[in-house]
Amino acid sequence: MKIKAFPLGSYMTNCYLVWNDKNEASLFDCSDSRLQSILSFIKEHNLTLKNVILTHGHGDHIGGINEIKHIFPDIKIYIGKEEEKFLTDPSLNLSYAIQGYDFSYTGDFTPLKEGDSIFGFEVIDTPGHTIGSKCFYNRESNFMISGDTLFRRSYGRYDLPTGSLSQLQKSLKKICENYPEDTIVYSAHTEPTLLGEEKRVLKSQGMF
Repeated sequence: MKIKAFPLGSYMTNCYLVWNDKNEASLFDCSDSRLQSILSFIKEHNLTLKNVILTHGHGDHIGGINEIKHIFPDIKIYIGKEEEKFLTDPSLNLSYAIQGYDFSYTGDFTPLKEGDSIFGFEVIDTPGHTIGSKCFYNRESNFMISGDTLFRRSYGRYDLPTGSLSQLQKSLKKICENYPEDTIVYSAHTEPTLLGEEKRVLKSQGMF
């Protein structure tokens, strides 16, 4: 499995294009409607985009899904089942504060839950940043896409709607203690890191 980051939107959110040896691709998060860099890469490498998988429902992660669905009408949109309302409720997705306008998506989507498998990734419930935040682990390539749950030397804020410090602490402990320490972690707002390194930092900070 190959992976490439595309920083998009006002927050330069890392949106990750992942593809296999069949040239089938998934996009994890879609921050902005200005998609030229992703579209050019897909065309250059002759990839077939199958779906968009959302780590959670904040505006800087979902703001481009209307546009990409328009360009690729046959793709599927996936989001945690707890976050369905984030797609249509700007007071939850915080799009005005993030992007300067209210964002809503009213198209089709498929809800995800822990234990599901999507495009070779294990779906992991990691609430705390938001109630339905998800991480995605690919065992074959040993990497994890963590959204805003875990960053390099940091973690997602928990003071926004549906956030919870206690839930975030449990989620961080869960991924740090149940997945290999040499797992590469690709987050939405920092450079890649190793799970074992972040486990030691989080423990030193008293997060679990």
